[in-house]
Amino acid sequence: MSLNNGILGFLSMKPMSGYDIKKLFNMSAAYFWPADQAQIYRTLKKLESDGLIEVSGFEQNAGPSKTLYTITEQGREVMRSWLLNPTLSDFVARLPFLVQLFFSGALNREELLEFIDAQMEQNNTLHDKLSKNYIENENNFAETAGLSKDDPRFLSAVWACKWGVLSCETYTKLLTEIKKEILEGTDSELDFNEGDTK
Repeated sequence: MSLNNGILGFLSMKPMSGYDIKKLFNMSAAYFWPADQAQIYRTLKKLESDGLIEVSGFEQNAGPSKTLYTITEQGREVMRSWLLNPTLSDFVARLPFLVQLFFSGALNREELLEFIDAQMEQNNTLHDKLSKNYIENENNFAETAGLSKDDPRFLSAVWACKWGVLSCETYTKLLTEIKKEILEGTDSELDFNEGDTK
């Protein structure tokens, strides 16, 4: 995924301002594809110059007016093609915590147990944050996106949030199994060499 695709996806729901797009990212996609306001506005300009979106008007509320962007037919085709043609690279993610797990064997037994506990704590924090975020923002997301809760575009956003919660639960299960294996094993079985890790 690129930020281009994320913004096209949100604009396929309804015309929005850059501010609304940022709000929707924060409420839903930020845990797997974070984007700051500057990146969003740079990408909006690029999408507009590529003919994938266009300025459709301005929204005036209590504050300053906001520029509204609308996806074009060309933009819808680009998004549709991206959705219908996933590639292997779409499933390869950079996950620093897994790189840490991969190399954690360089730690001694005590350090490794500390590492597992620290990973568990951070993973559980993310799980709680995602669960709370979903509960608190379900209605806000639907309202900001202009979707009813039975709209397939709302439901697919919920599926992505469920993936985040389930992935945290799966990692908790794995870390629990790893910790049990370390605690039940002997240093010789796990080939810990205290001298090499100092």
